Amino acid sequence: MQWDNREMRAGPQDLILMPAGRELGVTNKPGALGNYIADTVTFSQELLSSFRARHGVEIHARLSHASSAELCVPLDRHTTDAWENLLACLTTDAPQALRTHYGEGVLLALSLAGYAGPLLIDRRDPLGARVQQLLMLDPAASWTVARVAEHLHLSASTLRRRLANESSSFSHILEQVRMGLALQWLQSTIRPIGEIAEACGYASASRFSVRFRQRYGLSPRALRAAQLLSI
Repeated sequence: MQWDNREMRAGPQDLILMPAGRELGVTNKPGALGNYIADTVTFSQELLSSFRARHGVEIHARLSHASSAELCVPLDRHTTDAWENLLACLTTDAPQALRTHYGEGVLLALSLAGYAGPLLIDRRDPLGARVQQLLMLDPAASWTVARVAEHLHLSASTLRRRLANESSSFSHILEQVRMGLALQWLQSTIRPIGEIAEACGYASASRFSVRFRQRYGLSPRALRAAQLLSI
């Protein structure tokens, strides 16, 4: 799979999310027996809107702590169960009510795992929320106002003006995304601080540490030390 400047290999245990209006490149590589098999399910806008309305609060809470907004995500146990139930429902010509129920089950499993963001972005969402989800697709990228505006089919000046109307800015959202992900990774993984800095788009660990201290009041190293003491 290729999108933006990224490339990722998807295998049998992965689920590919294909949001409406997003350009993706897909290269199929058959297995040893020359077979390529994939199940594809399309979610209607009505189902997505209904799901957002029913689970909106929980979705936004999960998205704010999501590790990323990947388009190629691993099938964990709950998502696998939900996906298999949906496929079984579709292949047995079950009633539409059951199809909707199991479809929402897949969306809920993805939401609980923090992966449903790209599917749930709506053009009616506040612009800041759409910018945030876009940046989370690749927090380490060299994002600029012009690049984000192009993705959202806006001019750079329009993007700046509309974000200002929401009392926000591109730089504020970018730092919010990068710092939020860094905080989560520091708290939930043992990844080296330098690696986290790079994954969040900072050119050096020292620059990252300065920005982190300014935002949270302590350095990444001090945060890790405090966590060890509290265990």
